[in-house]
Amino acid sequence: MNPALIPVLIGAALCLWWALAAVSLALAARQGEGRNRLADRWDAVSRTASLGFVAALSLVVVTWTVVPVALWYLLTALSAAAVAAVVLRSPALPARGEDPAAPGRRASAIGNVVLTAAAVCALALFLP
Repeated sequence: MNPALIPVLIGAALCLWWALAAVSLALAARQGEGRNRLADRWDAVSRTASLGFVAALSLVVVTWTVVPVALWYLLTALSAAAVAAVVLRSPALPARGEDPAAPGRRASAIGNVVLTAAAVCALALFLP
């Protein structure tokens, strides 16, 4: 394998992960019932934090001189649209879910946000 392809493959994999996370968040923000829909506001916060982590990880890890920067702009716009869909949907979501999984989802969301914030701060140390 050509060593010059490694940054391209890593960049492609992270960009694909970022795109899937943004599309998943946008689809989850749609109205209606379903397995992948946002259950409550804690679920929305958790998924948005995960998307932010993937974006920050891509910023640090991807070699943007090898991967086209236009892809960065496209993925950022897709992420912004997904977060805007969540923000527009959040007033209709319950503050706390009333199903049996709600307390676990709330604890998971808080842990996800704390760990994501710590990871993004750690990644910020590597920025030039």
